[in-house]
Amino acid sequence: MTVPALTPAQLSSFTLLLHDVRRVAGLDLVVGTFMDTGADHYVVDQLVGATSDGLRNLRVTVGAGLGGKAMLLTRPVLVRDYCSAQGISHDYDAAVRREGVGASFAVPIRVPRGPRGVLVGGLRHEHVFGDRVIGDVLTFVRALERDLAEDLALNRRLERLRAAAGGRAAGGCGGAGGVAGRRRLAGVCSELVQIASSMADGPQRRQIEALVLTLTDEAAAAVDDVLTAREREILAEVALGATNREVAARLGIGAETVKSSLASSMRKLGVPNRAALVAAALTPRTGGVRGGRVAGPQGPLPG
Repeated sequence: MTVPALTPAQLSSFTLLLHDVRRVAGLDLVVGTFMDTGADHYVVDQLVGATSDGLRNLRVTVGAGLGGKAMLLTRPVLVRDYCSAQGISHDYDAAVRREGVGASFAVPIRVPRGPRGVLVGGLRHEHVFGDRVIGDVLTFVRALERDLAEDLALNRRLERLRAAAGGRAAGGCGGAGGVAGRRRLAGVCSELVQIASSMADGPQRRQIEALVLTLTDEAAAAVDDVLTAREREILAEVALGATNREVAARLGIGAETVKSSLASSMRKLGVPNRAALVAAALTPRTGGVRGGRVAGPQGPLPG
């Protein structure tokens, strides 16, 4: 069984998570990836803090190396020094040495009936990771797993409602409103489908069914109708992994302005953190991130 690829918004959220993990855990390097449920390997395609191409696009077999072992055992695996560690295979030592990685840990990412992946963090010297660091990383990973699971469940529910209204599968109903918006949307569509099912076939029933199809197709209002131009501009920089201070320096504004703008955007979109904010905002409907800017109906915002 395979699962749909992550949406651009979900990938952006994952990239932000890697940056957050690196900062909070004080790591030199964080890499991660997702893979199809039925695959026997993964390819490293997300790297934060890399200084070489040693690990980029590395093909790792499930069960091999550190990340592969974590995925096989479905639990975190830690080593004091990767290349001298016992208990893991050393198929990838050349790539690890090229990057200069010493102490490392790998945490599997698993979503029921959804994608699975791995997050690997490392330092460029020997070290024993304590429970606090691993606990902090697991908090990030568990939040990501919950968000992805709810996202998938809502998509399936919206697809079922669409089918109940006589529509065909739309290839996912993710929208700019994020999980919170689609949860409300699913409730409205569910009530409409129930009303339609209790009615005899006729113009009014077909009108309700057409409304459900329209709602599930749109899935949420466009973000550009909600966020200001400045909020979208700041969000575009955050999506690239910039800290509040870096955003402030690039845009010539204060760090507190950046902080308050992000808080405002979170309130408007009903999301709890930076990663969820980007996931809610950067969707195919709004054009995603092009050239480092959030693209709205009129194209990318000027720099």
